[in-house]
Amino acid sequence: MTPPDRLDSERGHFDRLASEVGNAWWGHLTDAGRHRLERRASVAIQFARLQKGVTVLEPGAGSGEFTERLARSGAAICAVELSPRQLELARLRLGPVTNVRLVVGDAGRLDFPDKTFDAVVGLSVLHHLRLNKALPEFFRVLKPGARVFFSEPNMLNPQVFLERNVKWFGRWLQNSPDETAFYRWRLARELRTAGFSHVKVVPVDFLHPAVPRVAIRLMAAIGETLEHVPPIREIAGSLFVYAARPAS
Repeated sequence: MTPPDRLDSERGHFDRLASEVGNAWWGHLTDAGRHRLERRASVAIQFARLQKGVTVLEPGAGSGEFTERLARSGAAICAVELSPRQLELARLRLGPVTNVRLVVGDAGRLDFPDKTFDAVVGLSVLHHLRLNKALPEFFRVLKPGARVFFSEPNMLNPQVFLERNVKWFGRWLQNSPDETAFYRWRLARELRTAGFSHVKVVPVDFLHPAVPRVAIRLMAAIGETLEHVPPIREIAGSLFVYAARPAS
């Protein structure tokens, strides 16, 4: 029997999550998970200079949790998602929002002209993609000088390492069969190879989505302190990825 194509596998995985969980990941449904989303959206909006008149590509938009927060900037967002079922959830969430366009599509083969967007911003999407296909596509559709921001899992984090290397544990935590995580220096090299400049990949986030509401503020404060303590920061749960297409 021929194994499923990676795209089909990813699409099926996220279609199932849409039906079973009503989201793209359980961690987006908790109070701590929403706190993490707010932080990521704030950083993305500031770094990518999102505002009215700016056009943004958001690959891997899922159920629109991150999209909804990005839309508050006033930027025109084109949210691309492989899973039709996830996009249905996004449509329900974003129905009254007028500055978002939802598109079913493959982030590794974008149906947009060259130099279309002022920014590319994504939440936990690169680790589901073939970087040798997706990064050149993002580069192609960006205008010169445009900025890029992603939040991705850090392979040096103990839980992330176990999820990616102990398959039953990963399945229990809703990982897709083909997803991975990144060592920050390797991801930075991939971005530079694709032509991006001003590349910076930073380990962040010790706040776990399962932290109860009463402890969020304390754990977030402790985590933000640890982010500045080498070498402890290297095992943070996530990587914030900053880059740009050269201006010329």
